[in-house]
Amino acid sequence: MMVCTILITGFILGSCNKEKYLSRDTSLLKPPPPVDTTTPPVIDTSAVFDECDALGAWQVVGSPTLVTTGQKQGTGFIQATLASGQSFEQFIDLLTTPVNTKVTMSTGELKFWFYVQDVSQLKDGQIQFSSSGAPDNNRVGWDLTKIIPTLKNGWNFLQLKFSDPNAEITGDGGPNLAAMNFLKIFFDTNSNVTTAQNYGVDDIRIAAVPPPPPVEIDNCDALGAWQVVGSPSLVTTGQKQGTGFIQATLAVGQSFEQFIDALPAPVNTTQTMASGQFQFWFYVQDVSQLKDGQIQFSSSGAPDNNRVGWDLTKIIPTLKNGWNHVQLSFSDPNAEITGDGGPDLTAMNFIKIFFDTTGNVTTAQNYGVDDFEVVAK
Repeated sequence: MMVCTILITGFILGSCNKEKYLSRDTSLLKPPPPVDTTTPPVIDTSAVFDECDALGAWQVVGSPTLVTTGQKQGTGFIQATLASGQSFEQFIDLLTTPVNTKVTMSTGELKFWFYVQDVSQLKDGQIQFSSSGAPDNNRVGWDLTKIIPTLKNGWNFLQLKFSDPNAEITGDGGPNLAAMNFLKIFFDTNSNVTTAQNYGVDDIRIAAVPPPPPVEIDNCDALGAWQVVGSPSLVTTGQKQGTGFIQATLAVGQSFEQFIDALPAPVNTTQTMASGQFQFWFYVQDVSQLKDGQIQFSSSGAPDNNRVGWDLTKIIPTLKNGWNHVQLSFSDPNAEITGDGGPDLTAMNFIKIFFDTTGNVTTAQNYGVDDFEVVAK
């Protein structure tokens, strides 16, 4: 009896021990890596013209082919085969529903994939993009002779800016970018080809060109050559950028102030009169005191030649007491261009801002400027 009791007790105690399962052991598990929130996601905002996944209305010399292997996007691409003994090929695409590109001539680009079997065979041609349903009206075009040297055998990704100086715009006002419906790519070879040549297009889109970085004209972090009425001050608190800003103080009893900056070296703004914008921060202690004046930006080293200017009387109503971010388009209808051809935007070297008050001020007035830049508008 005693032996049986001991055995039964041992079985009961043994069954009460919790068995360890490896599947429950979390000591070797590692937490997932943290989500990277420092890199913003890439969002494609381009407008699709034709993904080239169907033959649709495509025309080529001969018959187009929908190839479903080797494409750059989607399920296929459009292929044209130039037969032996021939020297001309083309791709024509006419959409039944126009595409709103949501870009402008200054901000947009046409981009697509272009397959060339043998680049050495290509001679000349053109890429035409139109809103008229035909190649010769309301069109922007690009000469292939300037593009061919950049191509390689195989697939090439073309990005053609509407604002490219070499782009050809028809004299009827060019394309309506809110209703694009026609694309034509045509080209000749150097001579009749002796072997059949394949060409292809894929994933045709219109996108906004990423804006170039701002071009710094003067960051106002040093007195440099700045001139004002009296003596300029470099203030190192309250600036809008960098380590300081330039301050001018209009003394009691006075009614005129100015900021003049002759740059030590000319600056290439990288912009055109159609695409560029001059911007800076302007501090005004009391806007109600301002009467008139002008902002001048020049490439002559002086205020009265090769200049673009803006009348302050039109700007003053938009100002508030304190800092104001002033943004001035070179193509603003109110911008004043000197009759000598205006500024050379590749060599800008002079800034002048001058203004009068409505009367002699009765208390000293502080004004400031900071962070002069040229950007794409």
